[in-house]
Amino acid sequence: MGITFGTLTATPLGEISFYAGDNGLKRVAFIPLDVLKKKDGIQETRPSLSGLGTIGILLTELNEYLFGIRKNFSTKINWESMGAFQRKVLSLTAEIPYGQVRTYGELAKELGKPGASRAVGRALGSNPMPIVIPCHRVIGADGGLRGYTDGIQTKAFLLSLEGHVVESGKVTKVLEHQ
Repeated sequence: MGITFGTLTATPLGEISFYAGDNGLKRVAFIPLDVLKKKDGIQETRPSLSGLGTIGILLTELNEYLFGIRKNFSTKINWESMGAFQRKVLSLTAEIPYGQVRTYGELAKELGKPGASRAVGRALGSNPMPIVIPCHRVIGADGGLRGYTDGIQTKAFLLSLEGHVVESGKVTKVLEHQ
């Protein structure tokens, strides 16, 4: 199986790199592509034609999202590399609508594991596809941002992009939807 790579270099968040294989998007990272390949130990040189289609869609959708045009991603996701619990957490997270937030505890309850908010946080902390699987939409019960793969400032930017007011590391006003 081959892998196809892509990168966006001029974004408000800096360089964003990603790759996809025959079964969909595998990774998104806020680092240069050469660093991502080295970090993930990728030596594959054969491109994936279906991965190329996935990367083309993601390039368009990610640009549109970062410019406030797109609210949902249709990019095919490869769920195979995740454990069962992480897949459940990230699947639920992928369903959180644009401009809305959930708490770690709310996700744990939705999973039928009300005491598992820390486990939910760990699963989100190793989300291989931030932005596309919108783990930035999950916050602490007190509105605190807690953590994010590229830092709290990136999480704050993404939440602000979606219409929330973020002050001193907390969501102080959640966007109201009709």
